[in-house]
Order: sequence, then C-alpha cells, then structure tokens
Amino acid sequence: MARPAALRSAGTAPLLAAVAALAACGGMRPSPAAAPLALPDPVQIVDVASGTTLTPAALADRLRAAEFVLLGEQHDNPAHHRVRAALLSSVGGDRASVVFEHWPRGTVALPGTGEPRVAWLDRTGFDRTGWRWPLHEPLVDAVLASGRTWRGSNVSREALRDVVRRGSDGAPPELAAVMRRVPLDSAARAVIDAEIVTGHCGQLPASMVPGMRDAQVVRDVAMATAMLDARASGTPWLVAGNGHVRSDVAVPRWLAAQAPGARVLAVGFMELGADGARPALPPASMYEVVVFTAPATRPDACATFKAPAAPRPPQ
Repeated sequence: MARPAALRSAGTAPLLAAVAALAACGGMRPSPAAAPLALPDPVQIVDVASGTTLTPAALADRLRAAEFVLLGEQHDNPAHHRVRAALLSSVGGDRASVVFEHWPRGTVALPGTGEPRVAWLDRTGFDRTGWRWPLHEPLVDAVLASGRTWRGSNVSREALRDVVRRGSDGAPPELAAVMRRVPLDSAARAVIDAEIVTGHCGQLPASMVPGMRDAQVVRDVAMATAMLDARASGTPWLVAGNGHVRSDVAVPRWLAAQAPGARVLAVGFMELGADGARPALPPASMYEVVVFTAPATRPDACATFKAPAAPRPPQ
C-alpha cells in the first residue's frame, strides 16, 4: 500500500565494476566489458552474514551471478537513488529488465519522441506528489538510457482498499491464488505487523493491522509475480522500499515459493549516522548485502502523524 509521504523515509510500506557478465540461465548472452564504476556517493557496502566490507567489484560479481536482484531504498534519500542509478547503468547487463514499485502493474510504455518527462510520468501512472518527484529522477534517467524493459508492479488503490477490508478475497485473483497457496506463518505475520505498527507511529488501530498486513503481502506478491514475468527480457531487477526486498517476509519469500532454488540477491539501503558512524547491521535473514549512504535530512514523521480511520466492514 502506498504510504503517507511523511512515512516513506522508513522504506517499510514501510553497488561496482562492470566486467563480462556471467551467462544466465536460459541462454542469456554476456554483457560487454566496461570500465570500473565510480560510485556517485561515499558508501559502505557490507556483507550482512559476515560483517565484512565489500568492494564495489565484489558486489558487482554478486549482482551478475543472481537470477533475481532486489535493490531497496529509503524513499526520501536521494543518495539511494543515485547509487542505484549507477548500478543499473553499469552492472545490469544489456538484457536486464527493471521492475518498479512506483508504477502500476504491467509493462510501462516508454516516452514518446519529444514527450515532456512530466507528461510521460502522469500518462504512465507515476504519482509525482506521493513519490516526491524529482527524487527518483536519476534512477528514471538511468533506466531510460539503458533501453531495458520497464515494468510496474504496484496494485491499484481500489484493489488495496478491498484487500484491507476483505483480505485475500479482495485481491486480484491471480495474486490471491499465490497468497492462499503459500500462507504466512505466525512468525512472519508478527514481523510484518510490527513493521506496520512502527511505520504508523504506534497509532494504528489494532483492528486495522490484519488488513494492512494483507495489503502489504498482496503488493509483495505482485512484485514477485512481475519479476517472474520479466525473466523473458533478462535478469529482473526490482527497485522498491526496503520493507519489500527483505528476504524473510517479503518479495524474496514469494519468489522462492514460485521459483524454488533461484539465486535471489536482496540488497538493503540504509543510512550512516549523522556523525558518519555505521549503525548495527540488520539480521542476516533480512538482506544479503547492505549499502550504507549518508543520511537524508527529514522532519520527525510522527510529529504530525494522524492515524487513519478504520474502514467499515463489507456489507
């Protein structure tokens, strides 16, 4: 579910030398070699399981070896978008496809000749106000320049409202079928519920949490399904909030359910402290790699937060 603009900084809803790419499953041709990549921002790249620092080249190797790549973000951090743009420009491979959280489900038509960027965004369903355009402009420019297949994965507001009220029964049928086939266990539900409550500043009515969880899950399933559909155009790369790319309860879980044994790489994007110190790493169950950047400047999202009203039950 699209989060209030004030909460998107949390990323819950709420990177690399280019060398000859490994031939992926399905006969993909390797990418041509390119010069080593200079990242646009000072970053720290960390292997979460070992706690060791990775070089950009080492991360590049992991990106190329994956069959599905997931790049997280804290939505309001410009550095996250700049670094991911550099990755997509230099590491993705000449047949990689990109799946965006930020566009409606389906293939996204590219801009027409001479079409103004803002007109194209509006035509294709990008919410410029909600996503605070032009924060994502470096990322958009990088994908447009690459000529890669472009897909959206976001479920409509109308469908999400129905999911909040009715659970999986309100989801698009093809997504509901996946949700029912591989239901979340109690531990996964508890993790998602805690994220939802925290993301709503502890003010969400308890009666709304299950519906909000279902809305989160249906978006994760939609992203996983879009990535599976995108494989025909090359290794799919998902760009989405950190909450959607975490391996334990989000998109990688649904990929594993539908493509057992696939090599999935989840990369979280987090922030250093104001003093440049690196915070504690998340559990290795969440991400394989974390990229730390400088923090964004933001107000306290909870200072003015107002809890949503509980929806009426279906008639």
